[in-house]
Amino acid sequence: MLLRTLLYLALVATQSLAQNNEPTIHTTADLQQQEAKLIETAKASPTGLAIGRLEDYGNDYTLLVVRTRTGDAERHQFFADQIVIKSGTITLVTGGTMQAEHSNNGPGRPGETLGSGIDGGKEVVLHVGDIVHIPANVPHWVKVAPGTTTTYLVFKEK
Repeated sequence: MLLRTLLYLALVATQSLAQNNEPTIHTTADLQQQEAKLIETAKASPTGLAIGRLEDYGNDYTLLVVRTRTGDAERHQFFADQIVIKSGTITLVTGGTMQAEHSNNGPGRPGETLGSGIDGGKEVVLHVGDIVHIPANVPHWVKVAPGTTTTYLVFKEK
């Protein structure tokens, strides 16, 4: 119950008002439905990743992310990430030097790079309910234990 309350407050507190000046609300039931679909997508994907964009206000947007595998390391030049762990556990590596860093400047992704991993950096294990803020331009890498699934919200902020 506490996690649901925290997730709700985080969603409401960090989102901008919609065009009609009404707050955007995602209920627990809504998030569970979206999560179930994303879990199936991630399990079927060779990357083990599925992302649902909950909304986009230009300077900030919110993602629901499901991982069944460790993915690429990332660096976002213009956006900070605030992550709230919804289910499962991740090992987050921040800082250090990205391995094989290359541009990922596709549509809607200016200033983003990916890499195969991170040398050095600081590792921390995050559990359900944990929140982390990753400033813009800090390399970070989400690692998932083999055979597990994790879900988290990402609040992207310029």
